[in-house]
Amino acid sequence: MAAVLPRWDSQPLAAWTAAHAAGTLLSLDGMQTHYVAKGTGKPVILLHGFFFDSTLWCRNLEHLARSHRVYAFDLWGFGYSARTTQPSYALYSEQLAAFMHALDIEQATLVGQSLGGGVAIQFSVRHPDKVDKLVLVDSAGLANPDPVAARLFRVRGIGEALLNFPGDALRMKMLKDFFLHRPDTVSPELFRHLTWSQKIAGTTASALALMRLGFADKLEGELPRLAALDLPTLIVWGAQDRAIRPALGQRLHQALPGSILSVIQNAGHVPNLEQAELFNARVDAFLREEPFPSGNPLSHFTGSHHD
Repeated sequence: MAAVLPRWDSQPLAAWTAAHAAGTLLSLDGMQTHYVAKGTGKPVILLHGFFFDSTLWCRNLEHLARSHRVYAFDLWGFGYSARTTQPSYALYSEQLAAFMHALDIEQATLVGQSLGGGVAIQFSVRHPDKVDKLVLVDSAGLANPDPVAARLFRVRGIGEALLNFPGDALRMKMLKDFFLHRPDTVSPELFRHLTWSQKIAGTTASALALMRLGFADKLEGELPRLAALDLPTLIVWGAQDRAIRPALGQRLHQALPGSILSVIQNAGHVPNLEQAELFNARVDAFLREEPFPSGNPLSHFTGSHHD
């Protein structure tokens, strides 16, 4: 007889963390933060997007850790970190600042996907002395109307019912409809790892609060300030992203003179998962300031590239 799996949004944070979290715990401002770290060298901090947690970087962390000290942590509301019903870029910037202070990280390269990209933008503007380089992966921040299906989650009662629907079908559909271009790249085992922390109580409230507060696309006003910092910036976008269209990647590139835009074919909203080898090569070359895999020199931080 098959074991009955716990329901979504049902397990105590402390017990579920003790049983399943793979990394280390910190208390930041009295709130639990879970992270993993590997490698030695200059610090790189990986910031995941909505729906995901630090597991998002499972195909990237080991590669980047060959030449850097790489950290991936769970934003509050996600993974094995504390839940919150008041998410904001300001809150996540405070979490990142506290994380760096606790681990004595004076300056780091930030790699942010989607929501994590927005956090990286906000943090860079607030703490420019703490940021060495930026990698923005299908980044949030610019105005991006939700698909009709996504708007259902903002309706009170409907969003709760959908996210707490038993079984994996709804979450797998979300991955296929919004995040992945090639669903076959996520095996059942990887799906389990990507979603297992969503069994923790408070996950649904955290996710819906973020969706309903609607702050994730409101960083246009910060871009001139970011551009003025002249930070070396790599923008990576999946060519088939349906969650945040590639045209927004081009707009972000235009708003940040000197940035380089790399569009990865056969990838959706998470090119680091779907095209991990190519993504790793691009980011690694950027971090090392070596020639771009295609021959474009990263040392100039200009132009765009498509694969």
